[in-house]
This record gives sequence, structure tokens and C-alpha cells, in this order.
Amino acid sequence: MTEERVAFITGSARGIGMAVAEAFHAKGCAVVIADLDADEARATAGRLDPSGERALAVSLDVTVTASVDAAVAATVEKFGRLDALVNNAGTINPQPSQEITDEAWSGLLAVHLDGAFRCCRAAYPALRDSPHGAIVSISSVAARVGIPKRLSYSAAKAGIEGLTHVLAVEWAEVGIRVNAVAPGYTMTKRMEGTISSGLLDETQVTRLIPMRRFAEPQEIANAVYWLASPDASYVTGQALYVDGGATVNSHW
Repeated sequence: MTEERVAFITGSARGIGMAVAEAFHAKGCAVVIADLDADEARATAGRLDPSGERALAVSLDVTVTASVDAAVAATVEKFGRLDALVNNAGTINPQPSQEITDEAWSGLLAVHLDGAFRCCRAAYPALRDSPHGAIVSISSVAARVGIPKRLSYSAAKAGIEGLTHVLAVEWAEVGIRVNAVAPGYTMTKRMEGTISSGLLDETQVTRLIPMRRFAEPQEIANAVYWLASPDASYVTGQALYVDGGATVNSHW
């Protein structure tokens, strides 16, 4: 059955965001590939739907309010509606906490946490008008456990879960559900590069994961899709940890 829903996914030209876009599109939804890299966004949208009928590429800088507002406006102009927002855009800059500059701290939070806020605010009117308005933000296991050299990243992800709780309570009255998905280690192209370069020892990580493997991007995307779908109609204010059991493992 073809769906009529429209999903706006930030940071979706590659990685987990692209897998999320693929999941929505496979279910018949229209998708907006919103990314800082406009060329890659167009390439991903063109691959998903060469006709352009159910895929739109937009240039998006989540740290700039005007860029966010314009991207959401372009979505509504093309499709006439917006039903799901997925806040996936992010970056990471591992470094010792005592060496983090003000600029590095603020810059990372501006993308993850401030960016999610900007997108939620911009999408609110259209989501309010949808019969199935939903927001899913990407958190991380780093919101719950202490990972060395991830101070600003962990703070941003914990902030996203706080944002999720408050918006879920405030916006329930207008029919918008707000949830988060917290992935564990996921085998994206970036992760493959990190492992192959020797910056991460895969075996040292997987020994702490009860399922003894990294997630595939599609496994994270499936959780995001479900939370944004009408099948999760009574779920709001939650953070779903998709981590192979890592955060409940007592052997960390």
C-alpha cells in the first residue's frame, strides 16, 4: 500500500540518515533529503526516485535558522504537507575534555542540539496540521554512558533526549508525537574508515556488546521508521536504544 506521508530527514545524503530515507521511501512515503552537502543530497534523491515525484533534495545548514526555515518551506511547497521530521544531522570531534575550546564546544552543540531545536520549531506548523505528525531525533548511547573524549557530543545527545521529553509533553495536545532513537556502534562508511585507519579496535568494542556485532544502518532506520509511523501511535517522549544490549551490559 502506498502511503501519502512526507518525511523530512536531516543529514540524509549518507550514513544512517540515508538509510532512514530509504526506509521511508520503500514504504511509499515522499522523502526530503536535507543535507549540508547539496550535491550529495541531489545524488541520493536522484538514486531513490529519478522521477523526482517522491524525493526532494534541499540544501540545509541546521546551524542557520534561515536555512532551516527555507528547507521546511520548500518541502511544504512541493508536497503540500509534512508528516515526519527526523533530526539526524550531526558531526563528531573526539578530543580530551580539558582541551575543548569554547568554539569547538559551541560548534558541536549548534549542529546536534540547536539544530534539532531549529528543525522542530520550523516544522511545528506543518506537523500540527498532519493527522500523524511525528518527530524522531537521533540520540546516542553516549547520552547514557560515559565515553572518553566525547564530552560535547555526549552533552548534546543527552540534551536531545531532554528536548524530546519536553516537546512530547507540550505538543501532545496538537497531535505531534516526539521520540528519539539512540543507536549504538553502527557500521556506516565513516565507521568502516575509522576502523580501517586503526582509530578504533572493532574487537574491543564488540566484546562489550551482548550481540557481538555492530548495527547495520538499516536496523537503526527500521526503528526510526516505526517510531514515526502510525503503528507507534501511543508512543511519545521515549528514547529507544538500538544498541545490541550494550547499555544494559554490566561488563562495560
